[in-house]
Amino acid sequence: MFTRLKTIHPHKIIVPALVGSIVLSWLLASRQPMLALPLIAAFSVFLAYMLVLYNLEPAYMKAIAFLLPFSTPVPFLEGSMIRLPTEPMIGLALIMLPLFLLKERTPPYTPLWKEILYVIPLFGVYLFSTFFSEMFVVSLKFSLVNIAYVLVFYVFLLHLFRKDDRLFPDMLKLYGMGFVLVFLWSLYQYGQYDWNPLVLRGIFRPFYNDHTIFGASAALLAVLAIGPGMRRRSVRGFIFSGVAGIFFLVAVFYSTSRGAMLSLVVAAFVAIIMWLKPRPLIVVTVFVLLLISGYALYPGLRDRIEKTDVLSYETGAGVVDRTRSVANVSTDVSNVERLNRWVSAWRMFRERPLTGFGPGTYQFVYIPYQEERLMNRLTVTDPYNPPEGSGGTAHSEYLLLLSETGIMGLMAFLLILVRWSRLAVRRWRDHPHRNAMAVALVALSTYFFHALVNNFLTTDKMAFLFWGTAAWLVAVYHRGGKVGVSCGVEGREGIRKMKNEE
Repeated sequence: MFTRLKTIHPHKIIVPALVGSIVLSWLLASRQPMLALPLIAAFSVFLAYMLVLYNLEPAYMKAIAFLLPFSTPVPFLEGSMIRLPTEPMIGLALIMLPLFLLKERTPPYTPLWKEILYVIPLFGVYLFSTFFSEMFVVSLKFSLVNIAYVLVFYVFLLHLFRKDDRLFPDMLKLYGMGFVLVFLWSLYQYGQYDWNPLVLRGIFRPFYNDHTIFGASAALLAVLAIGPGMRRRSVRGFIFSGVAGIFFLVAVFYSTSRGAMLSLVVAAFVAIIMWLKPRPLIVVTVFVLLLISGYALYPGLRDRIEKTDVLSYETGAGVVDRTRSVANVSTDVSNVERLNRWVSAWRMFRERPLTGFGPGTYQFVYIPYQEERLMNRLTVTDPYNPPEGSGGTAHSEYLLLLSETGIMGLMAFLLILVRWSRLAVRRWRDHPHRNAMAVALVALSTYFFHALVNNFLTTDKMAFLFWGTAAWLVAVYHRGGKVGVSCGVEGREGIRKMKNEE
């Protein structure tokens, strides 16, 4: 039966089936809600099978990439939120994954499967800490969503990138197109408020929750655009990458996200290291010297910090002033509240160092752990009714993991980061795709740093950029000299050289 289906053009089956299922599901949901879910589940399996049967996985992932910047949270089932249209599409991609693996018959001892083993501890920690959660249902939902993000944007894409070396740059272009449209939407919103800087936080809604995640996305995209462009042989490719890179850099500064701006500085240092390729001993020595210097200069720095009075939300504050305001922990309520969240997360970790309070529970249980002297007008006392301009969770990916999943959660996450970094520097002198891996690591370093002051991996937009870039890095590393590099990083000359080596 399915062999015969494959001889029919996919649009004649998939499109009518999709439209028919939506109509039928809506009718059933309005009359018999209990029948709607089984029907949707059955159709999802059928549609996933058809997409895999016709080898439409790359096209489907491209569609997700384009729609990600437009995903919008809407109410769903008893106060929960779902991002439409992408989260249901990610759910369908999750069903496609095992069908794809069965079709490909990939043996379990390949290098890609070895890389996947590094994310297993994180999955285990999510599930383990869920059983000790203060809010079991919340933690279960949170864990399943985040595991789904990793499976789709890392595991699935890792296999697809291995087969198609153009898929990742194509997905980035499509995501970038959507990002540009959101940027234009924000300009329209900005104009409606007479270009008042105080409204920048919310002009990206409903697509991006606030300016910080928009800035973090732009910073990572800027590196992915500029990095390959510096190695392009064609003038057209060089100009395209340059224009795209400049646009994303402008978007970073336009967002006024201090974390995003500083992450670019960190990325520049990482890029210099990747370019110089120093011996590991030199890197360690410089790092130790920096720590010693920081310790020696700390008293003077502390005095300077205490005297800093620049506010991040001042109407006339420029880029430099906004960046300097990071050090203002006395009068800048945004910084004070962030410190309050960090202190709360640390106190939660100290109380439950092994299990944490459960994935996704921080925003509901951290309130009793706040530092009284750090409480301010942005402080939340009711998680269901936060003050205007407040909200969010721990404002740190690492502290959030500590408070919700304990020390094991943080160690599992750091294990993955260390593995990616090791792959990028392991053969940074002789790997045929070393430049592509360097670009990927520099791009990821923007979020490695930004994760100190914000946490965005629970959103589909950043999950794709983060895990997808990592999947590209790993796929490129294990591709060896068989296929040309994505984004044209190595160029045709490098491809010819690899063929000669073979």
